[in-house]
Amino acid sequence: MLPPELQQGIEAFLENIDLKTLKAARESTSADYRKGADSHHTFQNRSQLLSYLVTRLPATYGAALQVFGQMQERLPNQPIRSLIDLGAGPGSATWAALDVFPDLQQLFLFEREFQVIEVGKKLSALSAHPAWKEAQWQESSLDSLTLPKADLAVLSYVIAEIPFYSQLIHRLFESEISFIAIIEPGTPAGFERIRSIRAIAIQQKWNIVAPCPHLFSCPMKEGHWCHFAARIERSRLHRQLKEGALGYEDEKYSYLILGKDPLPPLEGRVVGTPHKASGHVRLPLCAADGKLKEIIISRREKSIYKKARKAEWGTAWPPCKAEM
Repeated sequence: MLPPELQQGIEAFLENIDLKTLKAARESTSADYRKGADSHHTFQNRSQLLSYLVTRLPATYGAALQVFGQMQERLPNQPIRSLIDLGAGPGSATWAALDVFPDLQQLFLFEREFQVIEVGKKLSALSAHPAWKEAQWQESSLDSLTLPKADLAVLSYVIAEIPFYSQLIHRLFESEISFIAIIEPGTPAGFERIRSIRAIAIQQKWNIVAPCPHLFSCPMKEGHWCHFAARIERSRLHRQLKEGALGYEDEKYSYLILGKDPLPPLEGRVVGTPHKASGHVRLPLCAADGKLKEIIISRREKSIYKKARKAEWGTAWPPCKAEM
């Protein structure tokens, strides 16, 4: 669920626009998304921008919230005090970061579309979080910016819009940034972008915070891709625009979190839906040895059986907080 002040701000933007116009704008935005078009047209068109706030912002926020949560779980004692949001849009990922990282103080948001920056500023003005008051927004394309020093940089649903994204990734690796989080749609194409960045990161001697428990070649074979899902609660207007009966939708995403320093070992990551039967649990894992495997945890293994019963798709295995 979105922070209440963010939800209220979005609703305030919609006061003078009718449902029919928003539906048409959402359909146009969805068609652009399926064709692989970037966000320029969406953010230039006010009706489409408003439909984006209703239908896509909650999804990107929810995915970022889960990704940052995985980072915090892996590195519970790592303070994150400064954030760079690259291709920030209206600040969806920044809102999520502020919910996860209590030490955040400095925010740098880079976005090429002036219209969406103005929307983002109006939404952030509704928050009582002190970091928003001093947030630095900059209208800039990602191929020409100067990267400030920061603890964490995030690229959320933006890599597909950068023709030569490997150049930006190399610049990030050479900058004074400690961690990088990249989030892409949970599609075969989105995952391939993540996999290519992963290969570059390993060559550059960066470490993987999540989701991968190893630095070997990715074991996903053709026809399979590593992705996860965030359950997004739909508002009434969201359901109306998408003509959906359910009160939620699942946002599928792929992601990668990178860090410069060595990390505590991780045994594996649950990369599919666990099968929980009577007396045992089957967990599909990407394991620390670089292989995909299924492990079976029986009721007799009391020390980890309860953890296995609680494990979900995307859970680090075993699901315990690592100590630095």
